[in-house]
Amino acid sequence: MAWAPERGVEPVERFKPTSGTYVGWCGVVVAAVVIGYVALRDHSVLGLRLALAAAFGGMLIWITQLRPRATAYPRGLLLLGSLKDTFVPYLAISEVTMGQTLNVWVGRRRFVCVGIGRSIGFEMRQRVRSHGQGSQMGGNRSYQFAGRAETTPSHESGMTYQVFVLNRINDLVAAARNEQDRQGADVPVPEVQGRYALPEIVAVVLTGAAFVASLFL
Repeated sequence: MAWAPERGVEPVERFKPTSGTYVGWCGVVVAAVVIGYVALRDHSVLGLRLALAAAFGGMLIWITQLRPRATAYPRGLLLLGSLKDTFVPYLAISEVTMGQTLNVWVGRRRFVCVGIGRSIGFEMRQRVRSHGQGSQMGGNRSYQFAGRAETTPSHESGMTYQVFVLNRINDLVAAARNEQDRQGADVPVPEVQGRYALPEIVAVVLTGAAFVASLFL
């Protein structure tokens, strides 16, 4: 089966990461500065180890802080992970929720994008608020639906970016299902596709192995 988001297909929406971008780019810049300094000024074994450690660290920062993101294509949602990418067709999506990560559900299977989510502080405040409301209503069931309830804010100006992401994906899912209904035929639900990020895996393995090997010089 061909990889669904083929080259040349323009995305419908590129969702920007909500966390890790600033720290990630700062880390990459520091790693690049260290490598550049060693290349120009320090040609010793210690310098080599430092440069390889910086390269390995830079790759780890890239795959954990900068690479994870989500992009909407005409037929489905592409979730870039640290070392694996997943393409989830809209027709296969049963629910989308937002916690500390963006969660896309296909039945009981959950696919996560760690690049988009709410902060831990927001989650703690939501828990406290929901617990207080739940105690007044005889339970804290309201918290279980907090991610979905907030997808319909009373006014546009109060919409957070996380809510926008949820609404946009839900709109695309609804549009795909409406299109399926208009076709009036039994259209098979496309399968979820996944593939490993081979360039990143190779780079991490090579830089890590090179750094370990440099310790024996």
